[in-house]
Amino acid sequence: MDFASMNYASLRVLIVEDQRPFLLMLKGLLTTLGCTDVVTKSSAEQALSVCRRQKFDIVISDLHLGTERKTGYDLAEELRVSRMARPGTVVSLISADSARPVVLGSLDRRPDDYLVKPFSQAQLKTRLARAWQKRQALLPVYKAIHDHDYAQAIVACQEIIRIGGNYRHSAEQLLVELYWQHDDYSQALEVLRPYEQDATAQWIQIALARTYLKLGKAEQAIAMAETILVRNRFSADAYDIMAQSRQAINEGEAAVAAIIQAIKISPYSIARQVSACEIARQNNDYELANQACLAIWDLSRRTVHQHISHWCGYIRSMLDVAEYTEDKRVKNRYQQDALLQLQRGRFDDSVNRLDEDFSFETFEQIMLARIAALDGKYVDAKRDLHQAQSKINTTYDNYPLYYAADSVKVMLELGEYEEAQPLIKLMHRHVDELDANSRYSTETASRKAADNKKAYLEHNRDGIAHYQKEDYEQARTSFLMAQQYAPVNTGVALNLLQCLLKLADKKKPLASHTAECRRLCNMLDDIPLKPQHQEKYASLYDDIVLLLRR
Repeated sequence: MDFASMNYASLRVLIVEDQRPFLLMLKGLLTTLGCTDVVTKSSAEQALSVCRRQKFDIVISDLHLGTERKTGYDLAEELRVSRMARPGTVVSLISADSARPVVLGSLDRRPDDYLVKPFSQAQLKTRLARAWQKRQALLPVYKAIHDHDYAQAIVACQEIIRIGGNYRHSAEQLLVELYWQHDDYSQALEVLRPYEQDATAQWIQIALARTYLKLGKAEQAIAMAETILVRNRFSADAYDIMAQSRQAINEGEAAVAAIIQAIKISPYSIARQVSACEIARQNNDYELANQACLAIWDLSRRTVHQHISHWCGYIRSMLDVAEYTEDKRVKNRYQQDALLQLQRGRFDDSVNRLDEDFSFETFEQIMLARIAALDGKYVDAKRDLHQAQSKINTTYDNYPLYYAADSVKVMLELGEYEEAQPLIKLMHRHVDELDANSRYSTETASRKAADNKKAYLEHNRDGIAHYQKEDYEQARTSFLMAQQYAPVNTGVALNLLQCLLKLADKKKPLASHTAECRRLCNMLDDIPLKPQHQEKYASLYDDIVLLLRR
């Protein structure tokens, strides 16, 4: 393309820059190039507002747009994801920061160009024209993607590849990514197969390694990732692939080491932090998972990916550390940190604006229940959880998923297996709507509780059978065993109480029986009871009074 032939006068341009001197200078450069329609804004928020009303051909944004504000990263991503930019719009990021993590973080958002300040008018002109030419050449693909017509996007890629030319490799790269999105990994490999024996371009090596991984060929993926790292030891993508591949062949320690290295090189990717969180949890490194959850929350809260589940996941991850550590000081510190972040969340605008239906009080009550359960204060945990569930049931027509994971976790910890089951089924029905954090939490809690639930059901069933045979002593033993696996389960407590009363009718009660009866009554008096349990407990009241007086 002849750069001089580009008609800037026909293009509408948006500049986003919070430093007014540079904004004016950049506007002057573009005016000199021939631009006549230039809009300037000082923040990403203002830019998004104007982009909702009008479309631009070129968007140039600084990366850093003020603390606690959306960044150029966030702007570029939201313009594409929310389709506020036309398929042919060129989005270019600029920054004075040439640090590797910043540059790689920018490239992760896939802008059309990334310019490091300072730059000349000639450089700006050349880079804009190059980005414009590429965007126009691939426009049929971008338009189909913009319209969510992925079949047509694939056809458009194939046509550009067939014709050949300067953008063949770009079309191949887009085609591979389209096949990945539709889990058609064999077709992706067919696109890359001509390069298998002589993969020199890094994007091809990365694409091959990732495709091998998706096809379950972890060893080949590792070999390709190692080749990439020999040539470029700062390839975060290669370390990502290495981490996931090592995890796939159960080399957890190497997987953790690789994902940590990927984050060091390029920490500003939500997808990379999600991968780190998953790998960390699979290897019981809950402190690393907590760090990743914090990064996910920080990276997402001003972006198009903002969601209350990221904040909930961050709070949850602190209690995961507390749950799995053997160091009491670490446990206490993370529990206190979780409580502190809960309080701060009440006054954090980036939390408050996420979901108007979200109740801090309800979520906090669930977290308090979880903390009480971690400390072995099961009665307190049940009381807190009951208050939260009662409020959820009266406030919402449909149970919000962001409360479900932690509610299930506490229920299973307390042995309330019957109450947990409807929530587990709810989460299974909406599994595609759950964040990875919630899915992992529920799956782990269910696996952890499976043996306890089985033992509880067996002992409770045995207790009922012995009770029906009037073998009350053996029934008592079975119900006591069941209670070990369901410490505040009301049904088991009432069954055990009935056994004690039957034993007292047959012979003089032992001191241990009286103490046990008092313990059960104290527990039942201190926890909320369902109507049927209240009725049963009330029916035993007179016999309980007689036993305790004897």
